[in-house]
Amino acid sequence: MNGYCDPISWADWHGPESDSLWRETPEDAKYRERRARLELDDALNAQSVTALKRQQLVIEHLLEERFQEHADKWERETVHLSSPTQMMRHPDYEAILLMGLAVVPLLIKDLRKNRRYWFGALTYITGENPITRSDAGRMDRMIEAWVKWGQKKGLI
Repeated sequence: MNGYCDPISWADWHGPESDSLWRETPEDAKYRERRARLELDDALNAQSVTALKRQQLVIEHLLEERFQEHADKWERETVHLSSPTQMMRHPDYEAILLMGLAVVPLLIKDLRKNRRYWFGALTYITGENPITRSDAGRMDRMIEAWVKWGQKKGLI
């Protein structure tokens, strides 16, 4: 012997008795199975959330498309009218009203971008009117009031 301790053989580390020390116990197997089930549940939940988000985005996109179709047709067919009452009785305007609260962010964005007359629709759907008496008839201030209202409500 050349060193100060005996050389270690493979059998010293990997003999039959050392294998028994590292075998999986029934408790280990239960733990491993439970962990695998939890990981699978987490993966399925993540997929479900992703699927729900994807579905929500599709629904929002379809709503926006439908809104745009009705809004564009309404504008084309009422551009010659001066009466807000006649404009609001148009079938496409009424179809937009029937879309309910989900369409409010689209109305505010369109109001800001295209300056279409959505004030009656917004008031009808939300039950609110943030336009002050002094701002009535002033298009920029009326739009600004609804934009601020939408921002305050977290809609835009």
